[in-house]
Amino acid sequence: MTTALFQFEEDGRYALRRIPMIVRFNLDAIGIRFDFPGWAALSREERQELVDMPCDSDEQKALYRQRLIEMLKPHADKSDLGLENIAVEPEPLWRSPTVPADVVDTLSEMDLTIPTDLHWQELNDLQRFVLIKLTRRGHKNANLPAALEEFGLTEDGIA
Repeated sequence: MTTALFQFEEDGRYALRRIPMIVRFNLDAIGIRFDFPGWAALSREERQELVDMPCDSDEQKALYRQRLIEMLKPHADKSDLGLENIAVEPEPLWRSPTVPADVVDTLSEMDLTIPTDLHWQELNDLQRFVLIKLTRRGHKNANLPAALEEFGLTEDGIA
């Protein structure tokens, strides 16, 4: 699994200002929801550590969870960090062999290229996760066109 930030996440100011997709992906894997106030409480070094820290095996997930909780402990009394436990999906939508309906619907509504199931399957787990997150109902979708381009899923890339 890659731990680098996507190009669309590097906005030229401070790349770790927002919670990166790799961290969101890892949070889902460890069963924690984490809001911006908690992210903002972390130092730049701690944020980078969460980006770089592996979170694939069960042991790595346990260590990631433990480290995140350790990082947030000094800030617990300062504000609502938005930290809560969530269920870990046993079969997350990004593992689907076909493009999920919500992804198709959002891309269609925005008149963007819809990947074929084969293109979907060629994406890595994190890329599929990103597309699901960026096509959620009520999401601004601001980074969606850039993500599609970065993943080679524009008309030029798919053709």
